[in-house]
Amino acid sequence: MERFAATFPTLLLATFLTLLLAGMLSAQSGLDSIKQVRQIDMLAWLNGGVWTADAALLGPGMVRIETRYAWSDNQAFLRFNTHFVMDKGVLKNYDGQFFWDREQNALEIWYMDASNAITHGPVRIEGNEMQITFHGPDFAGQPADLRVKVTRRTADHYTWRLEERGEAGWKQLAQLEYLRTN
Repeated sequence: MERFAATFPTLLLATFLTLLLAGMLSAQSGLDSIKQVRQIDMLAWLNGGVWTADAALLGPGMVRIETRYAWSDNQAFLRFNTHFVMDKGVLKNYDGQFFWDREQNALEIWYMDASNAITHGPVRIEGNEMQITFHGPDFAGQPADLRVKVTRRTADHYTWRLEERGEAGWKQLAQLEYLRTN
């Protein structure tokens, strides 16, 4: 009895650790099957590195735009931030997320700019093209219906195009070529 009492805590700990490990493996297996069907995973190719576009033609003092994408710690959404690199400094302008909206049964985006304005809208992906529609200020600062089209060219290159809806349909406002660097 004395010997059993001495080894009981060890046996209890070993049993607990075995059950814990089995539970973790089972949960991981369940997570793996969930991850396989998530729509947000269509954006995984954006994750990592710094996506850079030459922005010299967008306005005086503009040099480039840098966007970084990274998974959230729980892999539920894709974070991004966008910095405007100017000849006199860096404007850390946008921070946001791509996420799956269960209530809408759709991919969505929201982001906040440096002046605390929030923009949000639906995201649609067809093949190599992602389309984001939203309401926000155009280049003249006027409220407008806007659309961004991101076309994946390679694993490290995409075309970004901003369009505004007008009376005659969608009109292109800007287009940039983004390349991933590390």
